[in-house]
Amino acid sequence: MAEQTKVLILGGTGHFGARICRRLANYPDIDIDLVITSRSQANAESLADKLRCKNPEATISGIAMDQNSLDFVADLKKLAPFALIHTAGPYQGQDYRVANACIEVGSHYIDLADSREFVADFSSLDDPARRADVLLVSGASTLPALSSAVVDVLKPKFSRVSAIEISIAPGHQTPRGRSTAAAILSYCGKPFKTLRDGEWRTVYGWQDMRIQKYPALGSRISGACDVPDLSLLPEYIPGVKTVSFHAALEAPWEQLALWFMAWMSRVRIVNDWSKYAPFFAALSERLISFGSDRGGMHVRVSGDSKDGRAASHNWYLTAEHNHGPEIPCTPAIVLLKKLLRNEIPQRGATPCLGLLSLAEILNELSDFAISSEISIEANN
Repeated sequence: MAEQTKVLILGGTGHFGARICRRLANYPDIDIDLVITSRSQANAESLADKLRCKNPEATISGIAMDQNSLDFVADLKKLAPFALIHTAGPYQGQDYRVANACIEVGSHYIDLADSREFVADFSSLDDPARRADVLLVSGASTLPALSSAVVDVLKPKFSRVSAIEISIAPGHQTPRGRSTAAAILSYCGKPFKTLRDGEWRTVYGWQDMRIQKYPALGSRISGACDVPDLSLLPEYIPGVKTVSFHAALEAPWEQLALWFMAWMSRVRIVNDWSKYAPFFAALSERLISFGSDRGGMHVRVSGDSKDGRAASHNWYLTAEHNHGPEIPCTPAIVLLKKLLRNEIPQRGATPCLGLLSLAEILNELSDFAISSEISIEANN
């Protein structure tokens, strides 16, 4: 086992990668050789030095690594990690070179991908992953890992599930890196399909606006976003007629600005907003104090209850003190721990559906200011 505990974090100095590194370095119950990678050797070594100072008994190193380098596979072979966690987004437009490299090297693979196409098509790697006797998991993040785990808890309350509606409401003070900004902007004004009343209908990114209500946050304006759940949940829950996802930013002016930007994309004034991600990420940092540190998430499952009546069950999550960004990092951490403990015999390539329970994810978040609740809504 000692030779198979090297864990490599690709993009380990980034927005989510650094959080995962800090948490893995601070776990007394797992003994790993943590390798932090960045395109900058100095940045990787700097974070490794800081983590070693706080955790002197931990084995941590920082190295330069670029997934787009011609030497990437060779460099990965030299390291021979037990598992690689890919946090170097944005995943929109990426191919599977990192996952394929892990197959070639014989390493388990986990990513935090939020790109619908990337995650939905990930099972295409299943056969070569099985032959290599490794597990490759995509979307080990808020979507679809956490969202599907919530659905797994609520589904048994129904004899038939007809609708699944998901929304996320980030706190305004939540830091947003360039990759996050690029992902947010990549589908601004772009058409995509969503299942509504049994039919696949076209909506546009950051439009299809709705009012979302959260018990601890109040009401927020939201817009439609293109996420993996829109493709995965209709297959995961047979017979469901509606699956939707909306994001509800805290500042109404920010939400309305995205709606207007979406129209500019639709009339082809601006074709691709994601290329302006550095500007919008910098602007977001300047305006970060004009809002709260509280965010949330809502999953609403509707259908026929066991007694035949129409009903809806709502799951709400509230994150305070800017702890919201810990949520998308957590499924990957839970999955890695289960692999290290040899608790997942499954091999192959799969989206992160059915691999983690809601209890496992929430337990891993117990040290943070994050709470959740379920409410029942009777329908007439």
